[in-house]
Amino acid sequence: MSHLPAHGWSYRVPSPPRIVIPPPTLYRTEMFDFTTNGSSVSAYEQNGFDNSDFLKTVTYGNSMNVDNALNWRYEMRREAQTIFPFLYLGPISAARDLDFLQREGITMVVAVRDTLSAQAKLLSAKAAISAGIESCTIDVSGNQELIAAFPRAIDTINAHLTKVYQMQQYGNGALQSQRHHEVPPTPGKVLVFCESGNERSAAVVAAYVMAMFSLDLVRAIQIVQMQRFCVSFDDSMRYLLQSYEAILRAKRDVARSGADKTSSSAGSDGTKVLAGNLVVKTPYQRVSKRTFDDTNDESIDVDKHSGLQYPTRFEQREGFAPFQDAMKP
Repeated sequence: MSHLPAHGWSYRVPSPPRIVIPPPTLYRTEMFDFTTNGSSVSAYEQNGFDNSDFLKTVTYGNSMNVDNALNWRYEMRREAQTIFPFLYLGPISAARDLDFLQREGITMVVAVRDTLSAQAKLLSAKAAISAGIESCTIDVSGNQELIAAFPRAIDTINAHLTKVYQMQQYGNGALQSQRHHEVPPTPGKVLVFCESGNERSAAVVAAYVMAMFSLDLVRAIQIVQMQRFCVSFDDSMRYLLQSYEAILRAKRDVARSGADKTSSSAGSDGTKVLAGNLVVKTPYQRVSKRTFDDTNDESIDVDKHSGLQYPTRFEQREGFAPFQDAMKP
């Protein structure tokens, strides 16, 4: 053999770098360091709430406390854990446990399942339905379809929280009795589950945390994993969440740009107050996309620029030879 490869070869497709999830930071009190981006501009489009204000409103201010998970036991994988006071994550066995659902005050269950399981009528929450608990399913044929299902799942959870809040505020006589006795109202509570509670449902909950609290995928996974230690985010799921993070970042940039150009007629700060002291922000208006002429005023000579536009870019670049002489020392 007169020639040898100049560099090591691989027979597989190059893979992107792994996404490492470091252990979360703990305070001296053994509590998780949970800090969020309070200046988020992403909005819950259906009702026009700022995400932080929305959760504080529909959960009566009880939306941010995160318990530590240092006392995790292996047996707890068969149970559902509280990610936030209004959001639970667990396996199918938790959704079938009627005592648990009633004890925790679950008002809605969301099943994340494969389309084949849906056709076979598996992973259904019959116990919840029989108890009058609202039920919803997110059916996907594979993990890659989750990225399209994330917004739908987030909207479903938020719509239910809004529905429960509005029923209590405007149409629930029992709430008036609770107020009379100075008993705080109970917000809606949602249980998200899949077969094991560790994969697809965990990804949906992580996506919800990313969207509603403006966190990156590392922080979101840390929050979910601290509460339910047995969750499993493999490399493909992490790449999927990373792609969703990029989508959220782009939406926030568009919203930030649109907020500067939007004039609100509701008030000086763009807000209006409804019955029950419910503060609603006017949703952002859609802004037309920039055209090519808006950003490029100079005419371009096609013939002149048909070659390399930046020839100096390659001047200092050394040549690359895929093979080298086998006889060369």
